[in-house]
Amino acid sequence: MKEELKNVILMGLGVMSLTNEKAKELKEELLKKGSELYEKGKVANEELKHNIEEKMKENITVVYETKDFSKDDILKKIKDMSEEDKKELMSALKDKSKK
Repeated sequence: MKEELKNVILMGLGVMSLTNEKAKELKEELLKKGSELYEKGKVANEELKHNIEEKMKENITVVYETKDFSKDDILKKIKDMSEEDKKELMSALKDKSKK
């Protein structure tokens, strides 16, 4: 009985030791695979961004529209401005005329 108890205790120690070793191996393997997947994902993400940008350049046209304002349009806009905005505009016009 004494020998059997000793064997059970030794087997328990062996199991703990083996479990620890296997856990370390598994951790290292998981870290390695995770790092590889992360790097592949970064590369795939960059390729995807590049492809999207290229497609956007090919398919999107930006149109800038400018409107010519008549004198009446400008006067109406000035009339609708606050007093503070009018003062700021006058100051900017004075500064522009000095240059």
